[in-house]
Amino acid sequence: MRIIPNIDTRNLHRKSISISDPSIHNLRLLSLELLLSHRTYRNRGPSRIPRRSRNVEQAQESSFGSCDDKKFDVESEANKLSEDILKCLINIFVRLSSSKAKTMDLEYSFCSSLAAKASNEDSDFRDPYCNFTEYKKREIGPYKHLYVIESRSVDLSRRKNASFLIRRLRILLDKLANVGLDGLISHQHKLAFWINIYNSCIMNAFLEHGIPDESSDAIMVQMQKAAIKVGGHALNALMIEHLILRLPYHLKYTCAKPAKNDEKTKRLGLEWCEPLVTFALSCGSWSSPAVRIYTASQIETELETAKRDYLQAAVAISASNKLVIPKILDWYLLDFAKDLDGLVDWICMQLPNEQRNEALKCLETKGKQPLSKLVQVMPYNFSFRYLVHR
Repeated sequence: MRIIPNIDTRNLHRKSISISDPSIHNLRLLSLELLLSHRTYRNRGPSRIPRRSRNVEQAQESSFGSCDDKKFDVESEANKLSEDILKCLINIFVRLSSSKAKTMDLEYSFCSSLAAKASNEDSDFRDPYCNFTEYKKREIGPYKHLYVIESRSVDLSRRKNASFLIRRLRILLDKLANVGLDGLISHQHKLAFWINIYNSCIMNAFLEHGIPDESSDAIMVQMQKAAIKVGGHALNALMIEHLILRLPYHLKYTCAKPAKNDEKTKRLGLEWCEPLVTFALSCGSWSSPAVRIYTASQIETELETAKRDYLQAAVAISASNKLVIPKILDWYLLDFAKDLDGLVDWICMQLPNEQRNEALKCLETKGKQPLSKLVQVMPYNFSFRYLVHR
């Protein structure tokens, strides 16, 4: 979700580059200026996570001996627990869903039915993010195989169907409340752990408080309710996203006044920003990326896959031949480029060959007319939906 807690940013300079979206003007979106003062990851590109060399790791293992072995055990326990919790929540929502085998390639949503009647397009095509009457058909890649959980298919009163899983979830959450976090010393392990915990926190909030109305204000309230206890720390989804995953603790030194919860952030937060979390965090809305379980050993590959799959599914060509990009890339533009022009170039580089060529055709007149005439930002849809890997 693009809402931030109260962080003092008086000394950070704001550069407004977002394309306006009146439909969500009343929502407190993420302040892009938080990232203006922290660009160190640009030099290595947003798609790679630095690794320590094998020699260094072996030297450290031989130096610290059994002490590091114990830390690794704690680290592995925490990561495995985060994976088990998210897996349990996904299975609960599948049990509460009325359609047990619904994937994107089989989904007959209301808008797709209208589109099939209104045109001669292939009615088997299912687009996860676009309205078929406005955008051209395209190959959406792996997203067509994802399991779909929508508000109309979820009946929270059917908890009896998932009673065993709900009891197991409570046991796992109790373990999480007391799990040791000191072992989360590597960037990769922290990253995988907190992504899983964030997605679990949001999903558990829907289970406990129900599915809110389809409005930005209702989602804001839901985000504030999304709380979880991790290793003795009471956290909510906003803190996990913006103070742990998106805001490295050392960024506080650029602020005139230390932000609240600085010490907690220092202990729990990442050493540097990882922009690819944008493609891993889901707030349970229609426009969110798909949910998958992340592992410390494969986090680099998994984030790269999440980025590639999401962009293939979410970037489209409009009927008027404009390149359509998702709103979250407009929100987090500075994570990937210095301006909209650079963002469009970056997006095209991530697309499969055929889709990239179509996108470049839309941009042939770039430089001759304003980029705003060639690029369209898709409005964010706050309706409840999960696309999940099973």
